[in-house]
Amino acid sequence: MLRRTPSLFKPFPILETDRLILRRLQQTDLRDVFEYASNENISRQVLWDAHQSLRESQRFLDYTFERYRRGEMAPFAIEHKTDRKMIGTIDFAWWERGNGTVEIGFALSEKYWGLGLIPEAARAMHQFAFEKMGVIRIEARCFAENSQSIRVLEKMGMTYEGTLRQRLLVKGERRNVHMYSILHQEWKQQEQIY
Repeated sequence: MLRRTPSLFKPFPILETDRLILRRLQQTDLRDVFEYASNENISRQVLWDAHQSLRESQRFLDYTFERYRRGEMAPFAIEHKTDRKMIGTIDFAWWERGNGTVEIGFALSEKYWGLGLIPEAARAMHQFAFEKMGVIRIEARCFAENSQSIRVLEKMGMTYEGTLRQRLLVKGERRNVHMYSILHQEWKQQEQIY
């Protein structure tokens, strides 16, 4: 008889920081998802196209809800505690269990840029990955010309490892990608400072 390993994502975890709650997406988040996902300033720097309608945002929610139902890794909604508004998502794009590595990604409503919210959310995600998922390395990638994301990744305590030249074909254009990472022992040292 096969024994199923309990999922870290069922029930889906809730993580909390000083200003944020990281939780499951909900149907009531539909308009908030569309608000940031339809913004060309955001979609220009990610792999997905800007949402053109609420229906596209609903498809993203439906896909995510199915992942929650199956106990799979899925996006966390970023809820601003003061505003009580879902302002973006943060997630692990993939997890190589055998290598102890995950990749983190995020999208944030432009209205909340420059407030240090993604580094704050990432600290909670780093803790979850290192302590609960047992990873030893967290990776992040961004397009080489995305100076805002580069600053955010550095504030997250991640180290630049190099440029993957013409790594991705995105929206018909070959893009150079910067690779960043943080290791478990580096995170532990940083946490002692906080």
